[in-house]
Amino acid sequence: MRIANRKRFTLSCIFFTLLMLIIGKNQIVFSEGKVFKVTSSPEAKELGKNDNAVLKNKKRYIVILDAGHGGIDKGTSYQNINEKDIAFKITKYTETVLKSKGYTVILTRNEDKLLPLKEIGNIVNAAKGNVFVSIHINSIKDPSYKGMTTYYYAPEGYQKDERVKLSKTIQKEVVKSDGWEDKGIKTQNLAVLRYSEIPCALVECGFITNKEDREKLLKEEVLRNISENISRGIIKYLNESEGN
Repeated sequence: MRIANRKRFTLSCIFFTLLMLIIGKNQIVFSEGKVFKVTSSPEAKELGKNDNAVLKNKKRYIVILDAGHGGIDKGTSYQNINEKDIAFKITKYTETVLKSKGYTVILTRNEDKLLPLKEIGNIVNAAKGNVFVSIHINSIKDPSYKGMTTYYYAPEGYQKDERVKLSKTIQKEVVKSDGWEDKGIKTQNLAVLRYSEIPCALVECGFITNKEDREKLLKEEVLRNISENISRGIIKYLNESEGN
């Protein structure tokens, strides 16, 4: 290398080093499977376990949420109170909670429209997510019947352990606020669960035909609490599954 070229090369190296020191603050880099934070200091600081876990959740976990019914299908109703509207509110609140904690969320519907059950299954399976939860409101002829129930279905035993675990985890959390009666988990051949290729559950958030449940479902604070609890159940399931 000629002297002139060597000088230009040396000056370029110095300039590049100074530039990296100026703009490299708080950058994150990956090296040999470890995560490091680059600061203005010449030393790289390895991120703590909590920071690493947050990065992993943001990059890895995908949750698909389904607000039951929609469009011309109002679901179960009581006077002018429709299942599709309450389920959509809970779903949107749940989306907000999960996103705030770093999870990727996909909604089967983000407006008041009806989707065929098979199309919902196609959306779920195409998303390649980690978990799918469908949110509904229950009804029955007996007005004294009340409470929360979570359903699972494992066709021919497919993912039975995962689906039961997801349903139990959500059910345990969803009844923790506002005095909901715990109706436990049940299995039922529901198309929205049958079409799913990933662990899934359907949550029946109270009975619109019961006066006590209905009054709760008309309160925004209660709907937010339900969404917080569903989110907590999903997150616990994902964390526990990761540990296996």
